Amino acid sequence: MSLTMFKNFYNNFPFNIQSLAFDTLSLSYNFLPARHPFLTIDLQKELEIIIKDKKITPVFQPIVNLKTGIIMGYEALSRGPANSPLHFPAKLFSIAIETNRLLPLEQVCREAALNHMTALGKKQRLFLNMNAEVIKDPNFRGGLTKAFLIENGINPSQVTFEITERTAINDFESFSKSLNHYREQGYSIAVDDAGAGYSSLEAIAALRPNYIKLDRSIVHEVDKDPLKQAMLDAMVKLAAIINSKLIAEGIETAAELAILIRKGVHYGQGYFLARPAFPPPAITQEVLELIAEYNFQDAQAKSRSRQGLGVSIGEIVEQIPIVNPATTVNTVEEIFTTEKVNGIVIVDSARPVGLLMKDKLYYQLGTNYGISLYYRRPVERVMDKKPLIVSAELPLETVSQMAMNRKEYHLYDFIIVVKAGEYLGIVSIMSLLNHITNLQIHQAHNSNPLTGLPGNWVIEERLKKLVASQEPFAVMYLDLDNFKAYNDKYGFERGDQILLLTSQIVSRSIGKSGSTDDFLGHIGGDDFILITRPEFIESLSEKIIELFDREIKNKYSLTDLTKGYIEVKNRRGQLEQFPIMSISIAAVTNRLQKFTNYLEIAEVAADLKKLAKQRPGSCVVYDRRSSVFQ
Repeated sequence: MSLTMFKNFYNNFPFNIQSLAFDTLSLSYNFLPARHPFLTIDLQKELEIIIKDKKITPVFQPIVNLKTGIIMGYEALSRGPANSPLHFPAKLFSIAIETNRLLPLEQVCREAALNHMTALGKKQRLFLNMNAEVIKDPNFRGGLTKAFLIENGINPSQVTFEITERTAINDFESFSKSLNHYREQGYSIAVDDAGAGYSSLEAIAALRPNYIKLDRSIVHEVDKDPLKQAMLDAMVKLAAIINSKLIAEGIETAAELAILIRKGVHYGQGYFLARPAFPPPAITQEVLELIAEYNFQDAQAKSRSRQGLGVSIGEIVEQIPIVNPATTVNTVEEIFTTEKVNGIVIVDSARPVGLLMKDKLYYQLGTNYGISLYYRRPVERVMDKKPLIVSAELPLETVSQMAMNRKEYHLYDFIIVVKAGEYLGIVSIMSLLNHITNLQIHQAHNSNPLTGLPGNWVIEERLKKLVASQEPFAVMYLDLDNFKAYNDKYGFERGDQILLLTSQIVSRSIGKSGSTDDFLGHIGGDDFILITRPEFIESLSEKIIELFDREIKNKYSLTDLTKGYIEVKNRRGQLEQFPIMSISIAAVTNRLQKFTNYLEIAEVAADLKKLAKQRPGSCVVYDRRSSVFQ
């Protein structure tokens, strides 16, 4: 039967559509206009039954912290009965709006979600959708949600009302007052579908929400679209200005996730992270590792100084006994008895598949019938099948964060480390924390106490890795001219202020004219080092010199500034004139020559600094020579 014939048959049918089988109703629903009188009546009755009998099933989609991988909350999504034409929310709420039943439907959906809130973690938020139109409904009464929460011992601060931005809000002032009623009760507010509705920026500016949810139209293939990335940058800045947090909706690919992390989006949700489900789903180990990996890559790109300790988990692994899944429990128990180990890794074809800690085994054997149930059985029956498994390249601090986010029961279990998916070794929590503590102490000892910038040890390590990478780089050595004379004239305290000012000037210059992966270190005294890319040398030098020459004048007395110099006794006790301080920059790159040792960079820089010192005022000298080390 053709589509036209089917429609004619339907329109002239002699009895009510309700007498047809459900499959026929489904077909008519798909083919006919939504406002067909028979169909509207049937769907209206269906909606009334759903509302009256509260036939709403909530599903929950996690909202994930894109820095840590921790689930900060869940959005509650509503579903009608599985065998109903109103099962999916789009049609369900569409019919509710058409028949003026939006408010009672939302109340049923909200109650269904709140009834299952105990399934969420104690610190996790529940995001509840709210159509802006319901507040205008004359039957709308506030306080019902709070009464329900109090009755069930739930704090309102755990609830966020998500205002859909696709609905036009004609009176922002009165609507904002209504939302303030919710805020005063402790709830937070989110604006949904930002970027896809009637007036995104106006809604955000007027409502000042706690959360801004980016519409999936912006997130979709954002990794391939420079315009969408520019919009993302703007939204990140806007959120920072109004002290709001961004949530990216509709993440469907790893590439989208990577760019969102790199751009600084706070939270994310979407099918790639987890699909809506009940009970509220967790994030898979694969996704957690991917989030950790992208954050690590982002940290590398921004600056080695921001990577943290610079040591990967693979560098501190230990070896313990390993067994295959078929090994019996009594054999494993014998290993624990004869060897001083607290855990065993179960490995199958070089890949770890489980972990058994000594205390967990004895706990299971100590239960009623534990010996008879497990003692002669394969170890895979009692092992932890979902231990924390991490890649050897991850930094210690990232792994530490992942380990501390485990449930308390598994908090002190070994961390299994793999390389290319194959078992490499384990790291205990004690060993991990000891290494982190020692490295932090070592790093703190090598940071300049005045500026807080990385000192010689960190700088040296950075330069070594730079040379080894063979990627294009530029090393800029910065030195203050006539700084000693200033110290002698104005005192060491004022001299320290100059050093602090210089570090601030260079940092500001990086923010305006450099790159997020630039590195700034303090060699000592009035010597600083800036590592960047060759293409940023000119812009950085111009900005540093501009800011330094302008702000250094405020550090001199008016008399000395008018003269253009200060008079200080030299080593022979004679007064000598020293010009106002300036800054000399020696820029070394590997564009024209190849370095095999970080000390070679310092040699070239020393020659360039001599040339710079011979020139009056602030200046930059570039290395334009071909290789001198071959």
